[in-house]
Amino acid sequence: MPCVFEEKKGQIVLDQIRTIDKSRLVRKLGRIEEVTREAVTGALAEIFAP
Repeated sequence: MPCVFEEKKGQIVLDQIRTIDKSRLVRKLGRIEEVTREAVTGALAEIFAP
């Protein structure tokens, strides 16, 4: 899924998303656009929802 973060184009690879412990997060880098966040949430819901 294409995305733009900090004015750089990239990809969100939904089948490679992993969970990590919050203690491993050193600093907040920013936020993705709301449209992208909604698209990711919708795609993940389709993958994992019954």
